[in-house]
Amino acid sequence: MQIELINRNSIIGLVGNSGSGKSTFISYFKPSKKVGVINYDTVKESNVRKQLYYYVMHYKYKINELDSRFNEIIKMLSISEDILDKSIYEISDSELTKVLIGSVLLYNPDFIIVDELLNDLDDYNKEKIFKLFMKLKKFFNKTIIVVTSDIDYIFEYIDDVIIIDEGKVLLYGNKFEVYNNNYELLLGKKIRIPEVIQLKEKMKKKGYIIDNCDSINELIKAIYRCVR
Repeated sequence: MQIELINRNSIIGLVGNSGSGKSTFISYFKPSKKVGVINYDTVKESNVRKQLYYYVMHYKYKINELDSRFNEIIKMLSISEDILDKSIYEISDSELTKVLIGSVLLYNPDFIIVDELLNDLDDYNKEKIFKLFMKLKKFFNKTIIVVTSDIDYIFEYIDDVIIIDEGKVLLYGNKFEVYNNNYELLLGKKIRIPEVIQLKEKMKKKGYIIDNCDSINELIKAIYRCVR
């Protein structure tokens, strides 16, 4: 799948079982001025501040008010100024994740691919990062691909899903259409299905037709409305 074939201005989950070939698939998307890939290969400098500026310098970008943009990004990501002059190897995995995201956001590519990094964040910071991604999509027309083996923690934030199996794209499309229309196929292949979809399917078998829901909390409210 070429990057041009992916729906623009959306947040996409790229998922699959461990060993399904997600990382191999992502390796075809080469970092460039238009495509920012965020993973541990993104580490290019040993100093936090230099890492944050790395891609702007690498691509020789001339950004007006760069310092102002830099300060805005570290504020958005809650990167403490206390770590800016530290070594990359002295900071926590959570801080490193935010620094790597910041280094890509600073040079402002159209496509952002986050490759298996968010697992190192706690729930609070995950939610904060996804809210930032939603703003980037809504106000700056960014396309963001989040690669993970855990569909449950990203499901409520994504628009579309790409399911990888045996190194190839098995399914791609709107998240509800993919999981609702291919439920038995995914069960047969033992590919993880979001809990909210599984519960909705169980209610369907009991005769309750529930609208699509992004989260378990939404589903519980929908079930309550349906059965009361």
